[in-house]
Amino acid sequence: MDRFPKRAAPPIRSGQCPVARFDTYFQAVSADTRELIDKALALRYQVYCLERRFEDASRQPAGQETDQFDRHSVHSLVFHRPQEEPIGTARLILPQARPHSLPIQSLLKKTGLNACDYFPNHAVAEVSRFAISKEFRRRKVESDSFSDAEVKRERHGNLPCLGLIQMLLRQSVELGIEYWAAVMEPQLLRMLALMGIRFQPIGPLVSYHGLRQPSFCHIPVMMRNMALTKPESWAVVTNNGELMPARVDAAAELRQVA
Repeated sequence: MDRFPKRAAPPIRSGQCPVARFDTYFQAVSADTRELIDKALALRYQVYCLERRFEDASRQPAGQETDQFDRHSVHSLVFHRPQEEPIGTARLILPQARPHSLPIQSLLKKTGLNACDYFPNHAVAEVSRFAISKEFRRRKVESDSFSDAEVKRERHGNLPCLGLIQMLLRQSVELGIEYWAAVMEPQLLRMLALMGIRFQPIGPLVSYHGLRQPSFCHIPVMMRNMALTKPESWAVVTNNGELMPARVDAAAELRQVA
């Protein structure tokens, strides 16, 4: 089956459903085959070794960025339909039975904080390698179905990030994950917060490939607040409520408050 069925792209209207816009230009998938995992690792190499110089490219001679945590992670990709190539990737590092199996748990221990005070080990996963490639954002698109202006507008908007969050949510629901932990750049946390994806800080900034903020969120609470404050983001992340249909209760509560 064609992963990218051809479709006519109607002009985007300002009031068009954000889920329809997302489905027109993007596709979020779980990287659950060797081929898709290879694409995710290659995209990580592009972002973290070449664009951001976060990792040493000479230590990744195969052109794939990988580490020991990939062995117990699930991976996500966002494809840009006009390019038929992945432009975004993320992973969830899953907890193990042994103590401090997640990077954030070991990091907090070094700073004198106990991760168990913030989230239970059995119900948490760490959001990691969350990236949208700058190189793919800049690339010229040649397509008979998509105008260049339309493509640029959507490619530089929030939809790719929301698509990654949608896949992380889908995987979390399937795996029984209730909490997300992360060690992120403050700028990324602020950008996500503007979309309604709010993490709570744990302690001060730490030096971890630059200054990073250990953070966490309780997914049901975060999604409830997103439904109240950023309903368009909520629609994309939950695929119009398919993944977490709690928006009805949230909307009712909002009316009561009003």
